[in-house]
Amino acid sequence: MERTGYLDLHTHILPEVDDGAKDWDMTMQMLELAYRQGVRRMVATPHNYPGERRQDNEQIKSLVQEADRRAKQIAPDFQIFCGNEILYRRGIVEEIADGHILTLADSRYLLIEFYPQEQYRKIYQGLRELVEEGYYPIIAHTERVQTLLGDETKLRELLKLGALVQLNSGSLLGGMLDLRAAKLRKWIANGMVHFLGSDCHNITERPPMMNDCVEKLYRKLPKAALNRLLYENQDCFLQKKYL
Repeated sequence: MERTGYLDLHTHILPEVDDGAKDWDMTMQMLELAYRQGVRRMVATPHNYPGERRQDNEQIKSLVQEADRRAKQIAPDFQIFCGNEILYRRGIVEEIADGHILTLADSRYLLIEFYPQEQYRKIYQGLRELVEEGYYPIIAHTERVQTLLGDETKLRELLKLGALVQLNSGSLLGGMLDLRAAKLRKWIANGMVHFLGSDCHNITERPPMMNDCVEKLYRKLPKAALNRLLYENQDCFLQKKYL
């Protein structure tokens, strides 16, 4: 596939569905900024929480269609896909079948969020269940999960299981004294990261920044590792293939 532009896997650009864009004007501002930052494909991933209130998948899909239409007003090569950021709980597979949860871009990929202080045993068991059911679970903003950030052995165990890693682009912008950013860059160099996402919610405190991060990474990391992260993995995702 032609390698142009970035995939932003984790965004909150849809208006009035979660704590992201408050209206269509903000959505358009976020889309315009993302495009200037080199993004050509975005997955809208509104928060999905457990509870009695069932998510209206048709509403989400309709909002994504409208966001895609507006994105193409910015540029014809700008695409918006559908998805969810799923707070982990038991029964995710059943909730997908019941219409409460959306996979990413109508694929087997799932974006799974864990609480920062989640116990490793629960993380492992939950991801193993999803893998065994034929899904490709991606750990949302993995750098926030303390047991994984602090223990690379555990992260490697999850990778061996079949789980995938998404980092927030803003977490990689730290300077020389930012030890967390240095660790995350090492993960990328070692092939332990599969996707980047801005996790954007607005255009001020949490904007859709991507190219600022990528330019810094290219100054610090092997080009081959970054090409795999930014383009080869994107190609597999768009073709709905496991990495």
